[in-house]
Amino acid sequence: MNHASEFPELMRKLPIDRRRNVPIPAVTAHHPDGEPDFSTVDGREAFRLASEGRCGICAQPFADEVAFLGGPGAAAVGAYHDPPMHEGCAEASTRLCPHLARRDMRRLTDRRSTGELPAGSSPEKPDVWVMWICQGFSGAVVNAMPVFLPEAYTRLRIFTYTADGQLHESFDTTPGVGG
Repeated sequence: MNHASEFPELMRKLPIDRRRNVPIPAVTAHHPDGEPDFSTVDGREAFRLASEGRCGICAQPFADEVAFLGGPGAAAVGAYHDPPMHEGCAEASTRLCPHLARRDMRRLTDRRSTGELPAGSSPEKPDVWVMWICQGFSGAVVNAMPVFLPEAYTRLRIFTYTADGQLHESFDTTPGVGG
């Protein structure tokens, strides 16, 4: 069972989903009944927080670097639908978000809060996740969905699934780390 003290410092003030016992990220969409829809990002909130220089997970201001987390396709084109985050919040998401942490966990397909996937997104889950860490970003709205364009990366962290389906970091471009 997760306890708030086990969450990264920046995430400890977030509301907790009592059913899943995990923090509710700041950009999580909500169903009409108020229940969090973890499968959908609230695009307006994501763009608002990003434009204010704040993390899409904890809503706290960025100090210097920002991180983006997505599949290899997002990294290849340098464009992300999920908002910028603190590196620590992105790293915690690789452990706390069931969709990321476990290969066999799939997102709901009905997307009850919006019914839409961002343009260019695939419902297929990647086998590899790329954390792009950089100094800044720009953003745009394309087809009513936010798109975040990170600056050139200073580091990349690569996460893959183990034989038992758990996500783990397999490579970090920081000198002396990963491999």
